[in-house]
Amino acid sequence: MMNDETHHQNERAKFQDQLARKRMQDQAAEKARLHDQELRRQEDSVRKQEEMKQRSIEYAEQVRHQYEMKRLEAELKGKAQIERENREIYLEQIKLKAEEQRKTILESIKTAGTVVGSGITSLLENPSKVLMATGGITLLALGVYSARGATQTAVKYLDSRLGKPSLIRETSRTTLLTALRSPVKTIRFHFFSKAEDSLKGVVLDPALESRLREIAIATRFTKRNYGLFRNLLMHGPPGTGKTLFAKKLAAHSGLDYAIMTGGDVAPLGREAVTAIHKVFDWSQTSRRGLLLFIDEADAFLRKRATEKIGEDMRAALNAFLYRTGEQSSRFMLVLASNEPEQFDWAVNDRLDEMVQFNIPSLDERRRMTFLYFDTYILKSAERRRPIKIGSFDFEKKCEELAQRTDGFSGREIAKLLAACQASAYASEDGTLTEEMIDKKLRDALESHRKKVQWRAEEER
Repeated sequence: MMNDETHHQNERAKFQDQLARKRMQDQAAEKARLHDQELRRQEDSVRKQEEMKQRSIEYAEQVRHQYEMKRLEAELKGKAQIERENREIYLEQIKLKAEEQRKTILESIKTAGTVVGSGITSLLENPSKVLMATGGITLLALGVYSARGATQTAVKYLDSRLGKPSLIRETSRTTLLTALRSPVKTIRFHFFSKAEDSLKGVVLDPALESRLREIAIATRFTKRNYGLFRNLLMHGPPGTGKTLFAKKLAAHSGLDYAIMTGGDVAPLGREAVTAIHKVFDWSQTSRRGLLLFIDEADAFLRKRATEKIGEDMRAALNAFLYRTGEQSSRFMLVLASNEPEQFDWAVNDRLDEMVQFNIPSLDERRRMTFLYFDTYILKSAERRRPIKIGSFDFEKKCEELAQRTDGFSGREIAKLLAACQASAYASEDGTLTEEMIDKKLRDALESHRKKVQWRAEEER
């Protein structure tokens, strides 16, 4: 009996506990529901407030825009009204100015007529004044035309003495403009310059160097003893040192040099003859003597018998032959050509020396490589930003460059080393590495291969 009662109490206590837990769960759920409702209500309230605020802003912006449009419309209407009101005033002012100007012109004409009429009357009444006026006008006209002629003569003289002809592309001869620009340099060049070695910085075959040195010495003594200069032809592939030697020859001999290109003659047409005469007239006026270097001379000195050349080019060739018929003590003529066989026979008759320049051999390429490596890389320490050399043996590298540049001209080798210098300057720390040299060498070899291919296709 006691056990049943105890069991019943336990069951009742358990049931009451379950009821209490369920009641607590229901209360928690109700509390959470109420909290969610409150959050949704607050969110709805905030959203409505934002919507009202946005509508207020849009309305204010609309009102402001309408106000601005009305203000602008009123301003434009006001300006238009002012312009309409002022238009009549402007027109009236223009009419008044035109009337005043017309009156002024009429008064000026009337006054001038009165003065001229009184002057003519006075002259007619006094014949001596007529003679004096006529003589004065005659003397005035004579003075004007005399001054004009004297001025033209002086200008032509100064132009022949100081002006550089249009065909001359480069010259060491001092002109009036260069003297005014660099007076100190001009004085130093004319009074303190010394003769330099004619082959300094020029790398050539030993036999060719010997012959060119003989020509340089003979030219120098010819200039010193006021003898007749010998005309020279230098022929060979481009980039082999012809122009460079011509400049060195002029400096060694104490001559000025002037460089022109044969390709500049043809575009002148009928003016070519005048331009050529001007070049030779200008060459004759050099006090120090002049070395006239004509590069690509075969461009306008071609054969008259076999080549189809126009009348203008034929006249230019005849003018050249006329001016070079005799040797001169005032200038030395040096021609350079890649195709000397194209020369007219009369041109060949005017040449005293013929020198052939060839593509450098291995020994010459070796000397050139070391020379230009020293010029472009090693001597960079004298510049603002010296070039650093990476961890490689540059002597072996120069030897490798000389070995692999077979067929290169001196100009191509110089450009290869100049490209290496540019790569070093373009690097972050200014260091020349072996990889940079190899890359530039590959580029140079590819460019040389294409040039050879193009030339072979052209000769077919």
